[in-house]
Amino acid sequence: MNMIKEQIINKLPLIKALPVIKLYLLLCGPILLNACADTFIVNLEPSVEQLNDLNDYDRDGVIEAREKCADTVLGATIDNYGCGTQSTYIEPHKIDIKFANNSYSIPPSALPKIQVLAKFLEQEPELRLLIEGHTSIIGSAELNQTLSNKRAKALVSVLVNDFSIATERVSSIGYGFDRLANSADTAVAHAINRRIMAELSETVSVDDMMWTIYTVDQAQ
Repeated sequence: MNMIKEQIINKLPLIKALPVIKLYLLLCGPILLNACADTFIVNLEPSVEQLNDLNDYDRDGVIEAREKCADTVLGATIDNYGCGTQSTYIEPHKIDIKFANNSYSIPPSALPKIQVLAKFLEQEPELRLLIEGHTSIIGSAELNQTLSNKRAKALVSVLVNDFSIATERVSSIGYGFDRLANSADTAVAHAINRRIMAELSETVSVDDMMWTIYTVDQAQ
């Protein structure tokens, strides 16, 4: 009996403190719960929809959304819209075919030159070609005038008949020996003067390339 009394007496402080503990829990409980909720619950914002294509397909440093010139040359100088800059220059195309004395037959060795000329005419359909016939000073002026005409027309015939160049695109003229390439009265000079000539030029555009550490400095 005495032991039971002692146990009750030992627990009296706790029994007296119970109302205070209950009051503390009632007041502080909601605060603790809100603090926990604020700590662990995160409200995520909705993801932003990507409206523009941010890829750089031709690897020129300009995204597709701003690209105005696709497939630019890799390494070319470009503007803010992916368009490269170009430089132009004039590239001449000349043909000079030599003939045997008193002949207007085009030698087989001239065929590669004619092929290059024909290919160029095919690529530039708006161009017209004037072929000049020339001779040496051997013989009369009348004979050489006729010979120079035949030489020029011989090339016209090859271009039209063998390479399908339209007739209206090629014309010929004979100068006889009025326009000598070499005025000396020697065998070498005569061989140089027996010729037909044609010259064309085209405007060629090339891409300007970006400067890199490997670019050779041309400014001397």
